[in-house]
Amino acid sequence: MSTPNQVGRLIVALLVPLMTPLAASAGTVVLGDFAGSKAGFYNVSESGPTIPPSLYTPATPVYSESPNPQLRFLPTDFTQLVVETTGSAAFDLQYKTSQLTLPMVAQPGYAFTGTSLHLAGSYNLFAPFAGAQAKVTMAGQYSVVVTAVDQQPWAGSTPYSSPMVVTPDSVTSVGPQNGFVAGNWSGDVALDWSALKLAAGVGPTQRITGATIQFTSQIAAASAYASAQATVTNFNVNTPVEAVPVPEPPTIILAGLGAAAVVANGYRRRKLRGQAEEMTGAIALTA
Repeated sequence: MSTPNQVGRLIVALLVPLMTPLAASAGTVVLGDFAGSKAGFYNVSESGPTIPPSLYTPATPVYSESPNPQLRFLPTDFTQLVVETTGSAAFDLQYKTSQLTLPMVAQPGYAFTGTSLHLAGSYNLFAPFAGAQAKVTMAGQYSVVVTAVDQQPWAGSTPYSSPMVVTPDSVTSVGPQNGFVAGNWSGDVALDWSALKLAAGVGPTQRITGATIQFTSQIAAASAYASAQATVTNFNVNTPVEAVPVPEPPTIILAGLGAAAVVANGYRRRKLRGQAEEMTGAIALTA
């Protein structure tokens, strides 16, 4: 039978990874580029103290534009934590922490109008004995920084950050009366594009055409005389865009011809003026 101290240590151990800064990154997995005719995610990577192996691959992320540009992660491996302790008063802990870096760029003729994030997974816990306890926690946090406005680089932007509300964010099973618990968990957030513009110093009539999203997620499980499992099954980044006016090719050509004509006209005037001055000097010398 587990004692109150053992249960307390179990809960503390489960919370410690959630409070550990991700700066102590153990490794990075580069996932590559994913792009279409409206936008793209370039140099997508995953890093963290427990990476590699990756939390979000395999399978390979899927990019689509139907109707909005979106990148979907539907992991099939390295997505679950199984913790089991039997015949011992000790407890076990496992966790997986991941930070996805998602630089996104709108193609010429398009600009972003917003971004929404969706995270989902499942859990199951089994605490079959008196005094047994199992616990899982799930958490997410995002940060967005503007990198381009109206197709021009944008520097000095302040990141816009916030935790993602995950429901449920933790589940506990205490045996034997509540021996088996299973279900799904998820989190959704629609980024406030006006707040992002304000944080980045972007004017109301300007359009965001580049941004980098960093999304941090963690699943953790701990148990004593029990087992616990948490899984990530889906992560989706949806980035609606709008068409923006761009100069038509004939307009560009006419503008170029007009500029060339102005330059040529100025050159002719300077040349004629020089010839006239030479003629005036020659007449003065022969007079």
